[in-house]
Amino acid sequence: MAKATLWLAALGALSAQEAFSPQGKAYFAKADATGSVERADIALAKDQNSAELLLAAARARDVLLRFSESIPLYTRGIDEHPGDVRFLRFRGHRFISTRKFDFAVADLKKAAEMAPASFDVSYHLGLAFYLRGDFNHAAREYQRCLALAGQPQPDFLKGLPAGWRPCYAMDDDSRVAITEWTWRALRRAGKPDEAAKLLATISETMNVKENQSYFKTLLLYKGVAQSAAGEGGNAVPTIGYGVGLWHHLNGRKEQACREWQRAAGDVENWSAFGLIAAEIEIGRGLCKPVKKR
Repeated sequence: MAKATLWLAALGALSAQEAFSPQGKAYFAKADATGSVERADIALAKDQNSAELLLAAARARDVLLRFSESIPLYTRGIDEHPGDVRFLRFRGHRFISTRKFDFAVADLKKAAEMAPASFDVSYHLGLAFYLRGDFNHAAREYQRCLALAGQPQPDFLKGLPAGWRPCYAMDDDSRVAITEWTWRALRRAGKPDEAAKLLATISETMNVKENQSYFKTLLLYKGVAQSAAGEGGNAVPTIGYGVGLWHHLNGRKEQACREWQRAAGDVENWSAFGLIAAEIEIGRGLCKPVKKR
């Protein structure tokens, strides 16, 4: 592809409005500086019937936040490969990213029927329920998966693709991620006693490698840590939303708003779950809207 064409493609990607916050803030895609989308499309053109290559083309766009392009590719995958749960799972995730929570719930409920033991399907389905304010359903979905966490993995799991995490035999990273959102859902559903029992399963000695942001806020909720903070990646919105919710639940409204506004202001990570959740809290009128930059 000529340099001029690449430049125009990059400009078009940057100008595309991919999602809007409840406050009307527009979010944009990133430029494809390395040509990853073009390479994925060339590979797919050579084998249009390949589910793997179709998935790769969609995933390449996800990295660049080009969800208006990846969602139609997942839709194509659902039509052409109806028995492949991956397309429903990823489209459901991207409906969350684009703030279309009802569509996300519909996709992920179907995915859960196809692969009921999938950790990632359950995690995202519970999240979709939570973000649309359906806290009871969110808690029940998370608890369904958590109930399997300590059980050994069976030899056969219905519909679970190779390499996907099951709810069974969870490692500590998976456990703290789903426990965080379960605790949040239980507290928002008005079930503090159940939330407290769940929090008792979290200890300082857990071997957490990737999900330190969730681990830090869980220890804050337990009273083991006095504060929680993080830098880089999704740490700011992830921790910011959790700390804000902790303040909110304890009646510290101004502190909650400051944390949520900080989380919602991290526009580089606009598809982060903590940022989306913070936007929603602000959109409920609990805080003054974040000022546009």
